[in-house]
Amino acid sequence: MKKIKSKSGVTAIFAAIAVVGLLIVAAAGVRQIRASTTTTAAAAPRLTLDPGQFTGETRQAYTVAEKHPELLAQLDCYCGCEQHEGHKNLLDCFRTMHGAGCDICVGEAVTAGQMYDSGTPVDQIRTALQTRYGHGG
Repeated sequence: MKKIKSKSGVTAIFAAIAVVGLLIVAAAGVRQIRASTTTTAAAAPRLTLDPGQFTGETRQAYTVAEKHPELLAQLDCYCGCEQHEGHKNLLDCFRTMHGAGCDICVGEAVTAGQMYDSGTPVDQIRTALQTRYGHGG
C-alpha cells in the first residue's frame, strides 16, 4: 500500500523549518546586542576631555591628564582655579575646557607628565611644580 502525503503535511514541515530558521536568526541577533551592550557598559567614563580635540601643547597636556589621572589628582594647580573654578587638584583643570585656556595648567601638566614618565617620584614633581609655578607662573 502506497502512502500519499497530504499538502498540509508538507506545509507543516516547511512551516516548522521556517520557525527554526527564524529562531536561529533571532538568537544570533540577541547575542550581537548583548555583546555591544557589554562593550558599552564596560567602557569607563572619561575623566578628562578628549585630547584629540586639541592641538600642540594643549593636546599634550590633556593626553597627560588622560594617561595619568592618578598623578594629576595628587598635584596642586597654581593658576588660582581653586578659588574661581572650585578645583581641588590639577586633574580638575582637564575635566573641562579650563585647561585649554590656561598656560599655567598646560605647563604644569606637561612638566609633570615628562617628569613622571622619566621616573621622578610624585613628591619631587610636586616640589618642582611649586617652585616653578607657585608664584603665578
